Amino acid sequence: MSRWMANTQVLAEQAAQFRALAERGGLLELSRAVMRAACNNGSMTGVGAENMQLLRGLSDQDRLELGGMWARWYAHVEDDWSVEEFGRDSGYLRTELLMVASGVVRDLDGDLLAAERQELLSRLGDQFVVWSGHRIWELADAELAAGRTPGGAVLAAFRRTSAAVHLPAFRRTHAAANGREPGMRNLLVHFPGPVLNPGEPWADAALREAAARGEPWQRLLEHAAPATADAPSAKWRRAGSALLDAVGPEEARRAVLRWFELVGLERTLPLLGHPHLRFDVNVCFDPYNSHVLRGLAWMLSFLPPRSDTVRALVGLVETSLDHRSGDAPRAPQVAEAGIVALGLIGDRTARIELETLSRCGVRRNGPWRSRRPAPGGLPVSGRRRLPPPAA
Repeated sequence: MSRWMANTQVLAEQAAQFRALAERGGLLELSRAVMRAACNNGSMTGVGAENMQLLRGLSDQDRLELGGMWARWYAHVEDDWSVEEFGRDSGYLRTELLMVASGVVRDLDGDLLAAERQELLSRLGDQFVVWSGHRIWELADAELAAGRTPGGAVLAAFRRTSAAVHLPAFRRTHAAANGREPGMRNLLVHFPGPVLNPGEPWADAALREAAARGEPWQRLLEHAAPATADAPSAKWRRAGSALLDAVGPEEARRAVLRWFELVGLERTLPLLGHPHLRFDVNVCFDPYNSHVLRGLAWMLSFLPPRSDTVRALVGLVETSLDHRSGDAPRAPQVAEAGIVALGLIGDRTARIELETLSRCGVRRNGPWRSRRPAPGGLPVSGRRRLPPPAA
């Protein structure tokens, strides 16, 4: 169940009403009862996932008739809208009508209101994260069920929204609430698309090279760092090492170092921010791609130590911690992964760089969430201890 409607009794009472109306063939009355529920429950719950399943359990004929009613209503909302009955403006009501109509005929009539779904979804393409107050991912689900895949930019927006749940700047925002919804998480499981979100120069380069080199490279990029992991687990390390062997360790090193040189460059696909975000979203790292950056940093530490690897990791840390996006670091979790990788490498060069970073204000325990720069210009915080460098 959606976290937005915790009162299960309300949904159970609505379900009983829907069943009674359906059993006696009162589809017109049922159509209005469903919309009253959707508007009273709030847009982030609507009729409720369980009650939508109930409606999809009706006969195909009843489902098509209900969907047709809501589609006609959608086209003439201003003529049929009643403030007294629904207590919502026409835009809100139209969006909920699109939701229920698309939901009830899913797997039955994928063309009903298809153009309207696609138009609404297309508005997400240049969004950093999805702030919609409606369960907008259900429209993407309907398109996928109809055999149509929304554009990659739509997928990227949903991915960033899900990934932003773990970022301090988003935790109490509507976007993070969207990202925590089970429906959105389930959508991402079966939404096909590239392994990285295009739009960052390093990601664009990685996608091109992986496409040219074949499946092992795709799997390498898919081995992202878990969102909440501080350091690579033994299981993650074994899988990462096997992937490096599959593509060739030196080939992997050269490719990752090339990609790291592009990290932080200006986006190739600009995005729109939001009034609630006090930073430049076009300078902030893509939060979904950042998990792959973290994983690549960790995997570099599995390879034999080399000075160019250490320099690349230091550069990643410094780029991730600069404040060009506003008054907070651009990607503190990526910086933390770079520090972890340097600690795991543990040779003399890596230890020297760790000490230098420490003197500049980067402590060897992250992440860096403080907004106050240290004297050296880099933020300081302390919460989680990193593994000690190797002897």
